[in-house]
Amino acid sequence: MKFKTNPIGVVNIKCTCYEKSFCELKRCELKVLGRGIVGLFLHAQAHQLPINSSTCILSLYRRFNGYRPFLYNMTVDICSFFKNRKRYPFVDLVYDAIKNFSNVNHSCPHNHDIIVNRMVLNDNMIVKVPFPSGFYKLMFILKTDGIWRGEVEVYVEVNLGYDR
Repeated sequence: MKFKTNPIGVVNIKCTCYEKSFCELKRCELKVLGRGIVGLFLHAQAHQLPINSSTCILSLYRRFNGYRPFLYNMTVDICSFFKNRKRYPFVDLVYDAIKNFSNVNHSCPHNHDIIVNRMVLNDNMIVKVPFPSGFYKLMFILKTDGIWRGEVEVYVEVNLGYDR
């Protein structure tokens, strides 16, 4: 009996908080939720609230003899992104994958911790973007109030069974 495998899956996550007085990572892990299903859990507790301005550098890397930049590297003002999501189509695609599992769903100010709970990637998330099979790293670097605060690296495997 052959089981259908998910063509996209998270294989690792790394979280770093640069300034411990600003944030604390309560949880940053992957957990097996079922056969072939891996959930992503992230809980970043902010010590200095409210967050009135935030900027994110979103970068995509593909593994070619080490991770190399691939297609996207953009800086996004998070507050303006929530006011006009169509302005950044790739960021909107990433946000669509996260929004059902996260409490980050409104514009500034943010008066709460950042939580992503049981996020599971599925094949519908890569239909809109032509990704060839391989290993990828999605990197988020966060800046608030003009100071770099932390980063999250999500390692993903895309296995379509063929190269597009």
